[in-house]
Amino acid sequence: MIVGSLRAATVLAGALVLAACGAGSTPPPSVASVSAPPTATSAATTPVAEAAGKCTLATLEASVGRTTGEAGQRHTTIVWTNTSSAPCTMTGFGGVDLKGPADATFGPTYSLPRSAGQPTTVRLAAGAAAHTVITWLPPQDGPGWTPTGMLVTPPDETRSAELPWPGGAVLRQDGATHPGTFIGPVGAGAEG
Repeated sequence: MIVGSLRAATVLAGALVLAACGAGSTPPPSVASVSAPPTATSAATTPVAEAAGKCTLATLEASVGRTTGEAGQRHTTIVWTNTSSAPCTMTGFGGVDLKGPADATFGPTYSLPRSAGQPTTVRLAAGAAAHTVITWLPPQDGPGWTPTGMLVTPPDETRSAELPWPGGAVLRQDGATHPGTFIGPVGAGAEG
């Protein structure tokens, strides 16, 4: 009788254990079930960001922004607008060549050096803008050299757009070690 009761108790305990592990209970979560699945936003954004190619003159419109500053250094902004229907990226420095009358020492072109600024990658959505700032010195004495226009080149591009020069006379410092006239890296937005 005692043996039978023990068997019945053992069977009952086993049934209770099985029931506790059955469908009515929740197993402890595994690492896989705790981690969140990728959201629709992150899944959609990553491929688009990776797919954005470099901005070129085929997809950019260059224009002259505002000129600021007074007696010392002045700043003229070049605005790059993405005119395509797809995003593109710009990284680093473009190029700026000021064009004007032939200077007796330096000729008709002043190719501006780069600043010491750190370049970053700027992503332009369709219709969005980036900018490049030209920092320049007016002449300290005398009439100086007045550009009639400029050629602006986006980063990693070989073609240039021609724009009018909106400022006045420039102090040419071709070949100077620390010139006061230079271009900065591309930045986000239409103005710095």
